[in-house]
Amino acid sequence: MFHRHNDDLIWGWVSSPNSRGSINIIYSNLVTIYLCSWTSLCLNFPRPGEERGWRFLWYKFRWQLITIFFPEVVAVTAAEQWLSACQSVKTFATMGHKEWTVRHGFFADMGGIKVAPPDMPPFPVDSHQLAFLVKNGHLPMPRITTADICALNKADGLARILTLIQMAWFCLSCIGRGVGRIGLSPLELTTLALILCTLHNYFFWYFKPLDPQRLEILTMDIPIAQVRRIAGVEGSQLHSPLGFVNPPPDPKSLVTPFWFGVKLVFSPREKLDQGQIQALPNTGIRPPEGVSWGMMLYLLFFSMAYYALHATMGFMVGFPSTFEWYLWTVSNFADIGLITLYCLSIPVGTYYAPSIGKRWFRKQASSVLDLASMLPCWAKLLVHGPFVFAYVAARTIVLTVSFISLRALPAQLYQDVNWSGILPHI
Repeated sequence: MFHRHNDDLIWGWVSSPNSRGSINIIYSNLVTIYLCSWTSLCLNFPRPGEERGWRFLWYKFRWQLITIFFPEVVAVTAAEQWLSACQSVKTFATMGHKEWTVRHGFFADMGGIKVAPPDMPPFPVDSHQLAFLVKNGHLPMPRITTADICALNKADGLARILTLIQMAWFCLSCIGRGVGRIGLSPLELTTLALILCTLHNYFFWYFKPLDPQRLEILTMDIPIAQVRRIAGVEGSQLHSPLGFVNPPPDPKSLVTPFWFGVKLVFSPREKLDQGQIQALPNTGIRPPEGVSWGMMLYLLFFSMAYYALHATMGFMVGFPSTFEWYLWTVSNFADIGLITLYCLSIPVGTYYAPSIGKRWFRKQASSVLDLASMLPCWAKLLVHGPFVFAYVAARTIVLTVSFISLRALPAQLYQDVNWSGILPHI
């Protein structure tokens, strides 16, 4: 059993001529973190003007930081996007279009298909909105083959193979250090948890194109105003002219409240302009059939496993001080508590939402998010602000402690794995 604090600390930089040194720990972790956050990140089409050059690099770098700070959130987002793409296959199959695949669903949901009606500029449609247009005869079935989508995929097979090799070696090294009882640094445990999320992303985003540069524009003969009139929709739609097609947020979604709260806290007065409806946000996931209970329980188990990996193995990781160990442990259990609190609020909020919405706001409400959207801005901040700040602060503390702990580590963490003593002799 490793000690959370060891008096035999080595302070400062440790050279590595004959054993593991500071440069070995830093290099191995940073290379793994970079490869995991870059090669596994399949983003939606950016807004016009951000497709190339430094703007695109900045767009992806921002999401790299999000992936490093909140890898479990990105992993759950990938799973719900996969669920939406799979449900689109079922929807198109019932319409007789067997050629529609999960790749098509991902391509549409990431903003790869735009429609150009005669009464407004082109705008992106997701797979559910596209199915609505095709089903009602407003648009012919687009002729986009799987080969066309694969040709747009910028996924570098060599880069992902190198990443998998690096992840395998890193995990093997951590296992060897555990078996040899020489311990891990906090940064190595954080990287190990990131690898878990990266493998999750690889699976659920396997069919999602990586960084495609060209989208499909489909010409419509019927005006959108007429489409909305036929559907019986009145008023304007800020997010999308076809936003009425999408279902309300599913209360079983684990990421929708997070993205709702983050946008509310950090962009409370954000206004939608014409450029913002030209791209589908990476955070806007609404599977048309909702999130199944099986998927919700799996994602809940995955999220708990991610935090449990930090919290439980924190007892076997070397920290420079007991105070930093307490910070690490309390922060991880705080995240576990926040997720538990949210899970408890799902059935309670779903049960009381209709009566509260009708009594207080004179509107229909079916979930906690419906009630939250009815609140004034100050009330939204009052309700969501503490939870978002607590979650972000806890994750920031864990990541910060992971790096600053490198200033002083127990001497045993600088020992190399004795593979000859671990592996059986042949």
